[in-house]
Amino acid sequence: MFGELKLPRFPVEIITSDFLFKGMFEPKGDMLIYLNDDRYTVIRLDEVTLYPIKREAQIRGVKQPMMAINKQSIVAVTVLDEAKVTHISMLSSKRPFAAYTKNHAFRGSLHINADARDDDVFDETKSFFGVSDAEIYPLYAGRHQPTAKVPVMMLNQNQVLSYHPVGSGA
Repeated sequence: MFGELKLPRFPVEIITSDFLFKGMFEPKGDMLIYLNDDRYTVIRLDEVTLYPIKREAQIRGVKQPMMAINKQSIVAVTVLDEAKVTHISMLSSKRPFAAYTKNHAFRGSLHINADARDDDVFDETKSFFGVSDAEIYPLYAGRHQPTAKVPVMMLNQNQVLSYHPVGSGA
């Protein structure tokens, strides 16, 4: 009678401070809304491979049909397929931005409220913010590193140590 609802699946990389996960992510609805929904404490990845970031790690990688990842530990979720970006709703106002976490520096256009001050860009009601045209710079050499340039990234503000706007001369 009714067709099955088919949600978009995204090839993603999930960055934590110690691991890089590569797999398929099927959020339960809009990606940013789902990531910011506190009712879900983990996100599910399918067809996933977990890679340790640190060079001294004792394992090379772990492949599993499914893994659940604690959202609080996530630094960023990057979308690898530019064609899938049309399935993601982000604020239209954006600002050139750089952010620094424990192991990575990020640069791109942060999608925020138009009236946000440069020293207060994050909204305390959510953890994940969209960044378009994102560049990812590892701060340390490691065994596995995330893709350097991605069309869209969801950055967890709770993992950001510092940030600044990027001007025309920066």
